[in-house]
Amino acid sequence: AKRAMSLLYWMFYQAGFTPWEEGSAEGPARAQIARLFEREERERRQPYGAALDLGCGSGIWSVIVARRGWQVTGVHVVPKAVTRARDGAKAAGVAARFVCGDVTALQSAGIEPGFRLIVDFECFNHLSDTQRQAVGREVSVVAAPDATLLVLAWIPARRWPLAPGADRRDLATAF
Repeated sequence: AKRAMSLLYWMFYQAGFTPWEEGSAEGPARAQIARLFEREERERRQPYGAALDLGCGSGIWSVIVARRGWQVTGVHVVPKAVTRARDGAKAAGVAARFVCGDVTALQSAGIEPGFRLIVDFECFNHLSDTQRQAVGREVSVVAAPDATLLVLAWIPARRWPLAPGADRRDLATAF
């Protein structure tokens, strides 16, 4: 399933067909997410520290988080997405690091511990139960002791070929 999903997203990025990214940083979710970032930042002093964007795609959220004062690393399994993320960060004038790697194997991708903020906006809900368990283990290793994890996931439903979604129980089981 992992290989099939990776291949599917590889094809989507190659074709430039990424509807899940279209408007993902806009609309009603954006205001709610901004409030979550603000709440997190009230608890900290600048520089805020390291932030990890799991399944960063084209880096839309990585750029937003970097603009807010975080040192961002984005991880995505599709090379074309990583290239787009790097180009997008450069065009936005923000410093961010992007790694082509699997979110289920962060350490193997060279991701070191110490992340104070970890964002997963629509990555977790694309993964199988086995992959979710691996992400939970990997995130636990790279998270700083005072880390915050923010996850945006769709409500579970049949959406083939896209993500089946995730609920609170899925998150609690993995993390």
